[in-house]
Amino acid sequence: MSSGETEIEILAGTYEEFLLGYKLTSENTKDGKQYSLKQSFTNHSHSGSLRSVANVGKFLASGSTDEVIRLVNLSTRTEHGFLQQQSGTITCLTNFESQFLFSGSEDGTICIWKSGSWVCEKTLKAHQGGVLGIDVHPSGKLALSIGKDRALKTWNLIKGRTGFITNLKGVADAVRWSPKGTMYAVAIANRVDIYCIQTAKIVYSIPFGKRASSLVFPNESVIMVAGDKETVEVHAIKRGAKVSSFEAHKNRVKDMKFIPELQVLVTASNDGFIKMWSFGQDKSFSKQPSIMAQVDTTCRITCLSVCHIVKPAEAQGTAEEEQVQVQLEDEEQESEEDEDEDENEDEDEDEDEEEEDEAEEVVFTSKGTEKSKEHPRVDSDEPKSKRPKK
Repeated sequence: MSSGETEIEILAGTYEEFLLGYKLTSENTKDGKQYSLKQSFTNHSHSGSLRSVANVGKFLASGSTDEVIRLVNLSTRTEHGFLQQQSGTITCLTNFESQFLFSGSEDGTICIWKSGSWVCEKTLKAHQGGVLGIDVHPSGKLALSIGKDRALKTWNLIKGRTGFITNLKGVADAVRWSPKGTMYAVAIANRVDIYCIQTAKIVYSIPFGKRASSLVFPNESVIMVAGDKETVEVHAIKRGAKVSSFEAHKNRVKDMKFIPELQVLVTASNDGFIKMWSFGQDKSFSKQPSIMAQVDTTCRITCLSVCHIVKPAEAQGTAEEEQVQVQLEDEEQESEEDEDEDENEDEDEDEDEEEEDEAEEVVFTSKGTEKSKEHPRVDSDEPKSKRPKK
């Protein structure tokens, strides 16, 4: 494929200060295609438990209680450096595409980092007591943030200032935009409220019963909720009802991510397991999912991220170029051999003609000395094949 193949890598932060990576692999068996998660790397550069991870292009950012954001280059599997602008625990990280990284801290600020140069473009004074969550609108023009001050703030990212402030009745635990940005969900006081962006009113409220720490919108009409329960609940927003639930782990679910192209939900728990749940072709998500792959990390997982790594087409292109290179070299060699054979045949013919017509091939100069007429050597005008420049 000219555009390169895509690999899926699950990235997890742990309470034990480790950053773990697992690649999704598959193999064909007699029972069909079997998937598994194989560990790809381990990093222990933080000196405190990890609180959030996010991937920005080829970089993985991790925030910790050590007040530092560490960067890892996923292409080279090397540390790229660290960012230190905020004081206090880095509580949340999120990205907008591969351009910007947003970081929230206990000091109440939100920093916006430019990918590549990693310059802090803007520092927003967001919440008193600390920032608990950030999520950026799919357009990149708006962002939502929640904090310990019981406020939900809408940010105008074009102007870099607050747009709206909503006073909540409690401290929110999570906030999430829908894929198209027509709705957003806020987890607060053991329930989840879903707002319509056009009316700014609650369209559906979910009584979860316990603290909800993770929200996922697989599409505009369905939301998945997890938290201090072993189960994951699936709700249809328009119908205003729970359509299914399944036991994901033995302990509470700490975080979860959705992979749209595979219709797969990734969950992580304090029990150390990372699991991938496949919903197949069920767009309503009303049926029970099946386990696609799982792995025991033997660590207490605190946060999760999913990275899509595109293999560079150069790798495949290089193989094709090498094949063409070999073909051109063979053609060049054959061309040289043909030229040598033609030259040898010309020389043999010239020698025969010289032996047969030597007497007739004598020319006299003006001084009377004889001079043999030489047959000119004819070189082929056909250019030789040149190797392509790499």
